[in-house]
Amino acid sequence: MEIIIGREEGARRLHCIADGREFNIGAAGSVPTSVSRKHCRIVVLGEKMSIENLREQNITYVDGNQVFSKGISSTSKVQLGSEKFNVPLLQILQLATGKPIASANSSEKKPEPPTFTLEPLQTIWDEYDKRKLAIQDDAAKKGNQQRVQGIVSMFGMALGLLPIPIVFRAICVVTALIMSIYFFMKGKNTDTVQRKIHDLDEEFATKYKCPNPACGKPFGSVPYRSIEFNKQCSACGCKYTH
Repeated sequence: MEIIIGREEGARRLHCIADGREFNIGAAGSVPTSVSRKHCRIVVLGEKMSIENLREQNITYVDGNQVFSKGISSTSKVQLGSEKFNVPLLQILQLATGKPIASANSSEKKPEPPTFTLEPLQTIWDEYDKRKLAIQDDAAKKGNQQRVQGIVSMFGMALGLLPIPIVFRAICVVTALIMSIYFFMKGKNTDTVQRKIHDLDEEFATKYKCPNPACGKPFGSVPYRSIEFNKQCSACGCKYTH
């Protein structure tokens, strides 16, 4: 039997093809994009099993070691992609064969994965979103101020060319100049918007990560609601509560 394992298109669940029969495992959005559509294959020959990447650039780990092809057992720990997505190997084998697969540790009760609260992550995400919007709003205001500066300058220069007493013309030109300088100084910004957002993203990345101290997988730009919906870390398997 040959089982093709990869990422489902669109919903991003784990997608498996076993001898032409297809099935999906897990919640939508649970499989990271570093897992390709057809990532690897498992070949089952009697009591023997092996795993092999379908493309050289695919990343596959077996029991913590990166491999291209390797013999495995039903108790092997298989992970895919740079985020080390945990493959539910026993579940895949059971669905593919239609038979329960005995585990070497089936007589022992497996410990429950640790659980961590997501409340700090929600605060971090909300603060990040608020600060990013503030930076963008501030940039928009400074852009409007620069446009006003240009309009005032042009208006003052135009008044200076009108056939009015020289004193009034001088007053108009000086007023336009003073207002232009005022708007220029008010809109002056030593840091670009891109730089501010870059610094904000770097600060955010150090805080927005798996709350399991033993994992600490960065979540990048994944919205908080998506993490809350998945309720489990794809790297360490810990559970999330809110």
